Amino acid sequence: MSAGWMLLKKFVASPSTIGSVMPSSRFLVRTMMSGIDWSRTQRIAELGAGTGVITDAIDARRHPGSRFLCFERDPMMRRDLARRYPGVDVQDDAFTLCGRLAEVGVTSLDCVVSGLPFANFTLSCQRRLLDDIHQCLAPGGMFMAFQYTRQIQPYLVSVYSGLDSQLVWANIPPAFVFICRKPTTPGQGSPD
Repeated sequence: MSAGWMLLKKFVASPSTIGSVMPSSRFLVRTMMSGIDWSRTQRIAELGAGTGVITDAIDARRHPGSRFLCFERDPMMRRDLARRYPGVDVQDDAFTLCGRLAEVGVTSLDCVVSGLPFANFTLSCQRRLLDDIHQCLAPGGMFMAFQYTRQIQPYLVSVYSGLDSQLVWANIPPAFVFICRKPTTPGQGSPD
């Protein structure tokens, strides 16, 4: 089954857990990947991998020996990701991010890339996951997310020392890409 058909089938079955009816376009993937300094990225996590379009791009660009954890809640998609990317540590639930990192011996992340549909989560779940992402990032680490709304932007502005956003029109639907950097100084821009 093609990635597009699989995603459409999952969306129809559970629209609140799938963020889009189409896989990310190559233009969206290119925008997401261009913001990452691959020479400094040794520990990376992807949240909401879905059909693996961004997973494929990360896996192709990361350094040999780097650590890549990929989170996907859907069991069928997760099995497919584990089969296609044997060198990637495929996990089941982004809401267990910090605990899973501790279990596999990763102390912090250089980069977190997210395709999770934050607008589909309750505000308390959004806040909890965004706080966990910030906590798991190393000082100076990057958080990149694509979203179809600007709903999480106020949180990102309040927590990260740098925020860049771009609208990628060549995607169905068009998507905002948020590129954030965690402060290098403790306490600067930390969550409430």
